[in-house]
Amino acid sequence: MADKRCDNGHFIDETWDICPYCPQEASEPEIAVVRPTRVPEAVAASPRQSPQTRGASPLVAVQPPPEERTVAASRFESGTQKRYVVGWLIGLNGPNRGESYPVRMGRNVIGRDRRSDIVIGDDQASSHHADLVFRPEERRFILMDHNSTNGTYVNETEIEPRRDLAAKDIIRVGSHRFLFTPLCHDGFFWDDEGLLK
Repeated sequence: MADKRCDNGHFIDETWDICPYCPQEASEPEIAVVRPTRVPEAVAASPRQSPQTRGASPLVAVQPPPEERTVAASRFESGTQKRYVVGWLIGLNGPNRGESYPVRMGRNVIGRDRRSDIVIGDDQASSHHADLVFRPEERRFILMDHNSTNGTYVNETEIEPRRDLAAKDIIRVGSHRFLFTPLCHDGFFWDDEGLLK
């Protein structure tokens, strides 16, 4: 809060002697306004001397900040196993018709929550409706209902509480139907180094 007023009525900080809002008088020396600017790279790279500093050490030019750019960063952390694609769910009806959703190694959460691996935009789906798990050591796909309100169906039969999946099974979550298409099976799978066998 300003406790002081200049002669023209501007509120100013009590520690100031000169009002920054009032025009300067002709008798006062002009105070230069210094604004930061970027130094071109060619000028910044070459040291220069001003007439006042000849014989003294050269001025150090200020380097411009590095260019800002977007860098893609992987969520993969060393020490965790990479989650390779092992199959797909393909939408058969509604807004998901014709869309493919990758199924990855390990646990894939299916549900309405936006953090799910496969997001279902349907009020009949629970936020964490079901889990689709691929066990690489067994080369097995398992669909598990996660205590959903409306149930999870495979080929129009409700699963209680889990079921192994086979190629071309039809999964229904809420009103959405998906065709299950596996990539990995007994004769075709990812090894520990990420190579297909």
